[in-house]
Amino acid sequence: MAPIIDVHSHLWAEDWLPPAFWDAFVDIAVRQNEKRGKTVDPETIRSKYIPTYWDPTGEKLLERMDEANIDHQVVFGVDFGLALGEPETPIEEVNRAIADFRDDNPDRISVLATIDPRRENAVEHIDTALGEWDMDGLKLHPTAGFYIHDEETYELLEVVQDHDKRVLTDTGPIFAPLYSECSHPNHLDRALADFPDLDIIAAHMSFGWWRDLYAIADSKPNCGLHVDISAWQERAKERPKEFATAVRRLTDAVGSDRMLWGTDDPAFDPVHPKEEWIENVRALGERTSGQRFTRDEIDALLGENAARLFDID
Repeated sequence: MAPIIDVHSHLWAEDWLPPAFWDAFVDIAVRQNEKRGKTVDPETIRSKYIPTYWDPTGEKLLERMDEANIDHQVVFGVDFGLALGEPETPIEEVNRAIADFRDDNPDRISVLATIDPRRENAVEHIDTALGEWDMDGLKLHPTAGFYIHDEETYELLEVVQDHDKRVLTDTGPIFAPLYSECSHPNHLDRALADFPDLDIIAAHMSFGWWRDLYAIADSKPNCGLHVDISAWQERAKERPKEFATAVRRLTDAVGSDRMLWGTDDPAFDPVHPKEEWIENVRALGERTSGQRFTRDEIDALLGENAARLFDID
C-alpha cells in the first residue's frame, strides 16, 4: 500500500509562540461561533481549548499518527516573534528541540528549520540547522511581514540550495494581525525564476488564491515548484467541487508527481480529524463526474511524492 505522509505539521508549545498568536486563536474561535449563532466564553476557549494544541515533546503528534495510520510526518515550528512580539522561547531553541524530536524518531519524522529572514543571525542559524543538525529544509512564514523575494530571504534560499535541501513557504490569506498580502502566490514568480533548480513547496494550495497559484505554476513548468493541499479540510467538505477543481488544475499545472498531502495540524485535527481528511482526499479518486483522478494520482498525492522529495525510505 502507498505510504501516507503529512508534509505540513507543527509542534507548538505555549511559550514557543507570542501571546498575541494565542489571542488571535481565541478571537477566531469566538467569532466563528458567533457567525453560527452561538455564544462561547473566551476564557473557556483560552483555558480549556487552546492548551490542547500544546505538544512540545511530540507525544500527542506520534499518538495521532498511529491512530490515523500516517507513516511519516514533516514537522516544524513558527517564528512570528518580530511580527507579534517575542515569545519566551527563542526560535533557535525551538528549532533545536524539533531537530532533537526527529533524532528520537528518525523513521517517522522529518523536520524543517524556520526563522524570520530579517533576524540578524538568520543565515548563520539556518546554515547550522541544515548542516550540523541535518534538518531537512527551510519553512518560511512570509505572513510575518516579509516576502520570499526579499534580499534577506534570498540569502536563506542560497543556504538551502547549497545544502541541497528544500523550501516550504506559506501561500494564501491568513488571519489578523498577520499579513495576507505577503503570502500572495504572485510573489513566488520572482523566486522561481531566480532559483529554478530549488524545490519550493507552495503551502495550502494558496487557499482562495489557488487560481493565481495555478497561473504561476502553469507558466513555469521548468522550475522546482511543488504544491501542498494542507488546511483545506473544511473547504473540501463545504465546497467539494471547488476543492476537486483546484486539485485537478494544480495537478495539471505542476504535474501529478509534485502534489503533496498535509494537514497543518494541530490546528485542524480537533474539528476535522486526520482520518476524515485522508478519506476525503481518497474520495477524489472515486468521482464519476466533473474533475476525476486516477488511483495512481491519489497515491502519489497522499505520500509517494513526499517520500521521493524528502528522501524517505
